[in-house]
Amino acid sequence: MKKSILLLVFVCLVNLLIGSSVFAQTPPPTVSSPVYYCQGSTAVALTATPSPGATLNWYGIAAVGGTASSIAQTPSTTTVGSTSYYVSQTIGAVESTRSSIVVNVVADNGSKILLFRCDESQIALPSTRYDAVFFEWTNTSGVPNQYTYSYSIDGAAAINGNINNGTHLQVSGLTQGQSVTMTLYHTTYPCDRSVLTCTVPCNTLSTPTFDPIGPICSGDPAPTLPAASKEGIIGTWSPAIVNNTTSGTYVFTPNTNECARNQTISIVVNPNNPGFSDFSICSGNGAPTLDTTSPSGATGTWNPATVDDINSASYTFIPDPGQCATSQTIDVTVIPSNTLVDFDWEVTEAFVPNQKIAVSAIAAGGDYWYQLDDGLFQSNPVFEYVASGLHSITVKDQTGCSTPITKTDIMVVNYPKYFTPNNDGYNDYWNITELSAQPYAYIRIFDRYGKFLKQISPNGAGWNGTFNGHYVPADDYWFVIHYLENDIVKEFRSHFSLKR
Repeated sequence: MKKSILLLVFVCLVNLLIGSSVFAQTPPPTVSSPVYYCQGSTAVALTATPSPGATLNWYGIAAVGGTASSIAQTPSTTTVGSTSYYVSQTIGAVESTRSSIVVNVVADNGSKILLFRCDESQIALPSTRYDAVFFEWTNTSGVPNQYTYSYSIDGAAAINGNINNGTHLQVSGLTQGQSVTMTLYHTTYPCDRSVLTCTVPCNTLSTPTFDPIGPICSGDPAPTLPAASKEGIIGTWSPAIVNNTTSGTYVFTPNTNECARNQTISIVVNPNNPGFSDFSICSGNGAPTLDTTSPSGATGTWNPATVDDINSASYTFIPDPGQCATSQTIDVTVIPSNTLVDFDWEVTEAFVPNQKIAVSAIAAGGDYWYQLDDGLFQSNPVFEYVASGLHSITVKDQTGCSTPITKTDIMVVNYPKYFTPNNDGYNDYWNITELSAQPYAYIRIFDRYGKFLKQISPNGAGWNGTFNGHYVPADDYWFVIHYLENDIVKEFRSHFSLKR
């Protein structure tokens, strides 16, 4: 009986000790192994999942012994091969055995995921191209048909997974415009890591709307363009910042996942400068009325309110309150009227190659325009290469404050270079008619050998190309004219052509 009691006490004590922490075993942490890296790629720290309340102990490549660290190792990818890393966990004072994480570093042979593509035609019902995307690829010969993937919807948290003996992945439950970016590689060969984005097309496009931005004054703080429309459509603007000095149009481009059209906003920037300009008036011609509405549309008053048409002065426009306008001062210049009194002219000597008429305005000063006959006005008072005959000259003030003056009967004397005596009524006679007012002037005509043929008067009909009633041949003929210029008797010799 005594032995039975002692045996019972011993059994109870053993059970108590086995149930206590002295003999309890701590399980090892959970790990994912093996882990694959491509040679030379960037590795991340190893991971393990501890039990609740446990502390991880990292031992690097030490299967036994070594010094524990609370910091996980980052594998080296420099050398191709397999390396085992070890981690245990401690619960209370009891440490578990060590779990092994095998890291395989493989060489990069240039292989890639083949024909990695988006193929909406493969989307399985009940999904459609407007709520799902379908990734498809072709398996690489000689590499196990095992894949690791990670995808993110519009940049959200990544979803990870593995595919064995498959070459596609469908992501459903999407909305129009959403994009899915997928990273895919062979599980045992991470060197062929490839990235592809598939986007759900837009079945319909909405139109973003915005509250109008009213006109602003130049230089005022620029309004901020809204980041989203009234419907919540997010996008970007071009230009992104409002120019507060110039009116412009701004284009809103929705983000690709918004399934919306572009939209524009026009912002009017009203100038601060009223836009008046200095001007000139002729003295004594009556004072103009200053416009109380500026070219930019601002209204206001002037100080002084009335223009003085005798004296030059400055006038200040004062805008009415509440407008995009500042005060502006303009200068009104009063130009003396009727400064042009008369003009003289001088013609170069008769028969010179370049006949000129030089005009001199008789005035107290000023800028003038000059016109020969019906030609264009010019600022140069000299006309060159003027044709022989009578001409008119007009001089006018460039400011318009003087009455234009026109003079006629300005004579330029020269001789015709040829004539055609063929009895057609045109250019049948040769003469220097510009000297017809000189009754004592006369012209003697000779052939090229000096033979005298005819003497004519400038106030007569001229020579018809005959000698003693017979036509002379086409040729060059010489002449000598005796005439009066500036009360001086002069003689001029030259030649002309007879053409038949």
